[in-house]
Amino acid sequence: MKPLALLRVYLPSMAFCQAAQAQLGGCLPAATAAVVWLRTLEIQRELQRTRVRHSPGVNLLLRYMQWDYALYRALQEHGIGQQQAGEWIEQINWQIFAPASALAFKLSRLRSRRLQTRIQWLLDALFNLVFTRPFRRTTLPSVAGVAFDVQVCPLASYLREQGAPELTHFAACSLDYRMASDWGVTLQRRQTLAGGADYCDFRFSLPPTELIARSGATAEHSTAHQAEKQP
Repeated sequence: MKPLALLRVYLPSMAFCQAAQAQLGGCLPAATAAVVWLRTLEIQRELQRTRVRHSPGVNLLLRYMQWDYALYRALQEHGIGQQQAGEWIEQINWQIFAPASALAFKLSRLRSRRLQTRIQWLLDALFNLVFTRPFRRTTLPSVAGVAFDVQVCPLASYLREQGAPELTHFAACSLDYRMASDWGVTLQRRQTLAGGADYCDFRFSLPPTELIARSGATAEHSTAHQAEKQP
């Protein structure tokens, strides 16, 4: 894992430019890709004039949403449909964030061997350091995973204000599933703020092998404890 790939997450202009131009170059004729990118730069400069300030973590995420929307508009202006444009943007964003996600999961091993504890620790860290106010979440009890609801998402709000609420799915929501898969858990989500719901329901579930191993360890501990109590 190259250190530069991790550091560039904090440099949206450089990270997005590199990933987006590579994606466009691989999917469009060179001349078309160049024109689309020039238009993306024009739109992004316009968007910068009305940038809202929040915490450093949220500001970083909104910078990416800004670039996502600029490219999304530029692609559509040049005849690329919403679905195709969204899928390319999803791929671009994951290419940028995947190395940081992988490193965070490796570091969580220092916190605990239990997968559920690691996932809880990772998500708490993200909401304490990156997904800070005005994000708002409510944690819920979960025996076999991690569960919470998000009632406020400034990313969805920003893209809705730009007139492209459907882009949130590709630019942000879809990455949650990729991240969960890389972490060895399953994310189930029935509704999102971007889709018009009152909240996003995040339900991370552990794989069956993890649950079986935990049940076995619990049973062994219980048997050993009972044996110790016998005269």
